[in-house]
Amino acid sequence: MKNVNILLVEGEPIFGADLKEQLQEMGYQVTGPFSEGERAITSLGESMPDLIVMDIQLTGEWDGVETARRILEKYKIPVIYLTSSADTDTFLKAKHTAPAAFMSKPFRTRDLKYTIELAIANQERWCKFNKQNQRNEQNFLLSDRLFIRTKDRMERIFFDEILWVEAEDYYCRVITKENSILLTQNLGKLSEVLENRPEFIRVHRSFIVNLKHVEQIRELSIHIGVKQIPISKSSREELMSRLKRI
Repeated sequence: MKNVNILLVEGEPIFGADLKEQLQEMGYQVTGPFSEGERAITSLGESMPDLIVMDIQLTGEWDGVETARRILEKYKIPVIYLTSSADTDTFLKAKHTAPAAFMSKPFRTRDLKYTIELAIANQERWCKFNKQNQRNEQNFLLSDRLFIRTKDRMERIFFDEILWVEAEDYYCRVITKENSILLTQNLGKLSEVLENRPEFIRVHRSFIVNLKHVEQIRELSIHIGVKQIPISKSSREELMSRLKRI
């Protein structure tokens, strides 16, 4: 494991000194402890931590949650909150900053050690996943089109050309202005491909539509050209939320 640097922000100086010693015994490098959030943020210019252990009760103008919020506006660093006031209001306030963990004082050294290890492991997985997604996006250069497999070939379709897609037994059919193409996969599989494109919505268990081509909306159906497509009750609210209305 690489050398992990922990930023320690602790409002109680004696407890902070003892906690720093415990963290160093676990094998971590420690910056701090700082009892004020302002000083902790200033330290980021000298050394960027891999993880922050943050007491919620600090001595400066900001408490731990406000300090963490300001840090997280600029940096993606996991935060473990420590607090001697584990009331509901404190927890809900801390929850809004999406911390890696929330620990009540007093706690066992072993529990803190496990919590830190989990937070670091989750952060490493997130970074790896994010890098993989970036590589995938870079590799997928032709983002305006889709190549679909028919029985004997791969055929190009521009996303904007798709009017709707409908289920057909165990397959599905893609409808454009010029063509009707049967795909050798079900509607659920194609839905996974289209889910990140906001113009497409599954309005019924048997239909996905391209909102760019919707001409008319009724209570239980929509119209694309002369085609009337049913809308399920569960999909209608989402459909209406995506449309600009007057």
